[in-house]
Amino acid sequence: MNRSQLRHYLSAFFFISIVGLALAAFGPTCARAQEPYPPYPPPYPRAPRYAADYPHIFTFTPFLGTRFGGRIDVNTPTVDYLPLDSSFNWGFNIGASIVRNLFAEFMWNRQTTTLSAHHSDTGDTVTLTNHANLDMYQGDLLYEIPQRGMLWPFVVAGLGVTHFDSHGVLSFSNRFSYNIGGGVKYFFSPHAALRLEARYSPSRTTTSSAVFCDPTLGCFTTRVSNHAQQGQINVGLELRF
Repeated sequence: MNRSQLRHYLSAFFFISIVGLALAAFGPTCARAQEPYPPYPPPYPRAPRYAADYPHIFTFTPFLGTRFGGRIDVNTPTVDYLPLDSSFNWGFNIGASIVRNLFAEFMWNRQTTTLSAHHSDTGDTVTLTNHANLDMYQGDLLYEIPQRGMLWPFVVAGLGVTHFDSHGVLSFSNRFSYNIGGGVKYFFSPHAALRLEARYSPSRTTTSSAVFCDPTLGCFTTRVSNHAQQGQINVGLELRF
């Protein structure tokens, strides 16, 4: 990702963040002019502190972060795997409330990275492309652990598909993937929170042969799925409606 692209994504992220902060600042004022904050009686002294006391239905969270680790195992006479460089990732989460503190979310997450070839004989690594895009499309369940304060931990897990746009380097494009992780949300307003999270997010890539031995059945060869073992750390601004 060149500097022009990075400036473009950062500018978009900060623009969304500024709009979100403005909505968070002026939204409660407009709401108070129409109806009182449930469930507090006047003058609602603690209402801004506890976001879970409001009947939010939808969330939207743009985020930036880093996706790290991962390699694609291959089986050729000279190359044994293709390492993936750690790099920026960005995207968004869209959520809908199921029951209190439990949300269904859709996550789109893009990483632009360098895809290289590791030569088994020499140990050298040769760059194949600097513009490989890995897009994760995930359906998640997120549970907020209730707290009487502004800092709320949460856990999240889900599954979906990773699309590998390798510009012809790889022989495949779409693979099953999943994620599991958690984080914290800092509610500086009933309608907005800073969100920090870490996820383990592997994607299936290639298959290979492995030998398994059983005391009864003996040894046999079977096909196993290889995974790009990646993780990610993201920070975003969650808007609640």
